[in-house]
Amino acid sequence: MSRYDVAIIGAGIGGASLAAEVAPHARVLILEGESQPGYHATGRSAAFWSETYGGPNIQPLVIASGDFLH
Repeated sequence: MSRYDVAIIGAGIGGASLAAEVAPHARVLILEGESQPGYHATGRSAAFWSETYGGPNIQPLVIASGDFLH
């Protein structure tokens, strides 16, 4: 019987990210109810970059990330 330190419910971007962060420090089990990870909200997310996104405090950060993302 396998033993784990942490069980994470859901293999979407949140669960997978948490598992990746914790894995170097603990034995992690990811439990997913669907046939593949990222099936619901994560799988339907649209990724885009727009330099006009956000307000005056956010736009400089968005613009600064442009070269990296392109």
